[in-house]
Amino acid sequence: MRQVLLIAVIAGLLISLCGADRRADASSMPQLLTGILNKMEKAHQEMKSLRADLIKQNTNNQIGITDTDYGAFIYKPAVGKAKGKLRIDYTKPSKDIISLIGENLVFYQPRVNQVVKTTLAKAAKGKVSGYAQLVGLDGSLKSQTSNYNIEVVKLDEQVNSVSTAVLRLIPKNGNQIASIDIWVNQQNSLPIQWKIIERNGDITVVTLNNMQINANIPDSAFNVDIPSGTKVLDNI
Repeated sequence: MRQVLLIAVIAGLLISLCGADRRADASSMPQLLTGILNKMEKAHQEMKSLRADLIKQNTNNQIGITDTDYGAFIYKPAVGKAKGKLRIDYTKPSKDIISLIGENLVFYQPRVNQVVKTTLAKAAKGKVSGYAQLVGLDGSLKSQTSNYNIEVVKLDEQVNSVSTAVLRLIPKNGNQIASIDIWVNQQNSLPIQWKIIERNGDITVVTLNNMQINANIPDSAFNVDIPSGTKVLDNI
């Protein structure tokens, strides 16, 4: 379920900036936020594809243990009749694969010889409010203002030597997510890191490194080859 929630958040927010490392001044926040969101929207409209290395850290609040997963991430937004596409191939410690084409989800776990083929809405089982809107790969972050209160938290914070602005999203409707922080690259106005805090205190941090914008990624790269004999399920 956490893997699917990650897909939902990234897909909904992949759609993007100023001086010293400090909190944004309250009086200038509306103008700053409008400028950042406009730049993000323009960057998303110009992006045809994205390839990156992915690091995902899950912290269990109850036991205080953090698990780290590494993988490769590819993404193509919807264009015309072509559906939006996203795929994560984990490389360490698991070899799991998650692929999303439109609303259709494939979650392949080779270590247990099992694959789930379903839709994101069905996988969510109604537990995440606004789930269908979060996974629409075509919308800009600006279009999410009906679902979130969005504010500028910091300006010019470094993430792996990249200057970013930090936005915070607070869901307007009650669901399992308490807040989402997004680090936006000031050079290309695309998000490079997310921090997702759930209401139970669990934290997921996702970082994209070595981003390649508009790389040549064929549509076939999002198809997952499933070996014969793999157990097929329709729910997570």
